[in-house]
Amino acid sequence: MAEMHAHRGPVGLLVKIYPKLSETFILEEILGLERLGQELHIFAMQAPTDEFQHDAVSRVQAPVTYLPEARANNLVTLACAHLSLLAYRPLSYFSGLRAALSRRGGLVDFLRAGWLAHNLQRKGIHHLHTHFISRPADIAELVARLGVPFSISAHAKDIYLSDPDDLRRKLDAARFTVTCTEYNRQTLARIAPDADVQRMYHGVDAHHFCRGHDVVPSRPPLILAVGRLREKKGFDTLIEACKRLRNRGTDFRCEIVGYGEQRDSLQQQIERDGLQGRVVLTGKLPREAVIARYRQAVAFIQPSRIGQDGDRDGIPNVLLEAMAMQLPVVSTRISGIPEVVDHDRNGLLIEPDRPADLADAIASLLDDESLRTRLGTAGRETVSAGFDNDRNLKLLKSLLENPDERPRRAPVETTAHRSAGLS
Repeated sequence: MAEMHAHRGPVGLLVKIYPKLSETFILEEILGLERLGQELHIFAMQAPTDEFQHDAVSRVQAPVTYLPEARANNLVTLACAHLSLLAYRPLSYFSGLRAALSRRGGLVDFLRAGWLAHNLQRKGIHHLHTHFISRPADIAELVARLGVPFSISAHAKDIYLSDPDDLRRKLDAARFTVTCTEYNRQTLARIAPDADVQRMYHGVDAHHFCRGHDVVPSRPPLILAVGRLREKKGFDTLIEACKRLRNRGTDFRCEIVGYGEQRDSLQQQIERDGLQGRVVLTGKLPREAVIARYRQAVAFIQPSRIGQDGDRDGIPNVLLEAMAMQLPVVSTRISGIPEVVDHDRNGLLIEPDRPADLADAIASLLDDESLRTRLGTAGRETVSAGFDNDRNLKLLKSLLENPDERPRRAPVETTAHRSAGLS
């Protein structure tokens, strides 16, 4: 029976921006699905804004199509798509239009959704999967009303900065939703109890992220952090911890790799605390350069917090990458992070916004090579066992192949997951 419903042909993948330097989890998912034999066609709402991209983007086989903006110079293109839909599916068309007009910004989304639905049908694509339950899912929901069903990958900001009623509407409309932490799954399940929401951890390619045997850590010891320079990442707490370490006479160097709206304020904090040359904001780096930093570092720091606006991390992919590289990690007890980091087994956990505790945790790693080795070894074992990209993506591939089956699978617990008290 499952064979009768099995999806054939490519799956459409809708994202906001492609490629995007900070969204390596989407890149890894695309590459992983293609390794598993899933044919894809990528649709992006915006062209890339980064000045360079990861080398791995060149390995993506899927074609990429950019949705036309709802502007005057695209009206003929948009109108042709909509007229075709109106002619062949008038009831669906007016249902989608009514739904779009009932919400803010819906008409613009409907113009683009109509173009996308027409092109999906023209290309023989019968299912659309979208990353983020925010604006991309708004468009995908309208595409579904026009005849092509959809599913969702939900992550972090898109969940916690969205209106619960909007989330419920999209969760109920989607054939299924996957999300990257058990913390997220339980949050979404409370919002939409009848929706099919499944946990699917992000994964990394542990063969690519490996430390190597000829690595010589830098001198002075390098403390590394990677992420967008925004409030939820807690990098101001890391800089304060570095000031405390400096005041103790600890020898170290800290690099924070990334970009974002807090760059100026973080740089001012570094200068105000006299940490120039000791703490460096490195800016954007391609993936291979980040891997080189992992190999040089002695510890990886992920000082995440819940932002004042409610934004928070899920499980940052860079945390998984660092653990795969056998780096001892220090992170915080928020959101999905305790599902992967088990305190004093494969990393160290502290409460957020406590620079003194963070300084103590970093100092314990700098002072104890055996602790670094023990935590780093266990960290790689954790990633290999529970966060392997291809293994975890088999769930998504199964759901995409049989979107009507909607199989429910009991989550496979990791040791860290059990220790966090989640089920």
